[in-house]
Amino acid sequence: MAKEEQKLDLVEHLEELRTRVIRSIIYIVIGFAAGWMFYNQIFHLLMAPLTKPIQLADGKIILQMVTEGFMTRFQVSAVAGIVIAVPGVLYELWAFVAPGLTRDERRAAAPLMPAALSLFTAGVAVGYLIIPRFVSFMLSAAFRPEGVEAYLNMQRQVTMVAKLLLAFGLCFQLPIVLTFLIKAGIISPEFLAARRKEAVIGIMILAAIVTPTWDLLTLLVLAGPMFVLYEATIWFARITERRKRAAERAEAETDVDETPVE
Repeated sequence: MAKEEQKLDLVEHLEELRTRVIRSIIYIVIGFAAGWMFYNQIFHLLMAPLTKPIQLADGKIILQMVTEGFMTRFQVSAVAGIVIAVPGVLYELWAFVAPGLTRDERRAAAPLMPAALSLFTAGVAVGYLIIPRFVSFMLSAAFRPEGVEAYLNMQRQVTMVAKLLLAFGLCFQLPIVLTFLIKAGIISPEFLAARRKEAVIGIMILAAIVTPTWDLLTLLVLAGPMFVLYEATIWFARITERRKRAAERAEAETDVDETPVE
């Protein structure tokens, strides 16, 4: 009988997982449709970090293939769809995981969802500020010999910006992952502080994986903020733990004071 109940529970969980995955896919499809509909606005938004550096370098954005315009629109719409779907996908993930958590675990994990959205937005904003400086540096006279004109492929440049912004947004989720592991008791702030050298290597590897251009400068530009977030997570976790210990001590002292004297 117990085995039959376990099978039923497993089937129910798999059905719920399928439902959540289907809903997440629907969110992405809706986001893709919105990205396709508002492609011109998104295109100019993505081009904004490139426009001034390219103008200063007397460069031009060009189409080199007949299908390039369509492919650019498709890829930009796909990235926009993922970004637009992020809140819905996070909600479906939370709705699937939350019933299996205890009350204290749900209370501890609940703030992570809005924090994840805030950090994703912050990552995109940081990327938006860094990209113009990166492009200006790469198109500067130090790397572009005299007489060489910059004719840049539209599809490659726009998708590069879109992927970089998405990479910044995703990499800024590092504090969420570390905080969750700390709250789950898997690691501690002291463990993170003692593993800084390993963390630098891990961050560099992660940045290399998500970097669309695969060049050292972009990797360093992405890895720098991630290491700052790593240190900020240690600092925040230590403060949180100190406050928790202080609250526990205060509660223990209150309990002792309230104990009746015989």
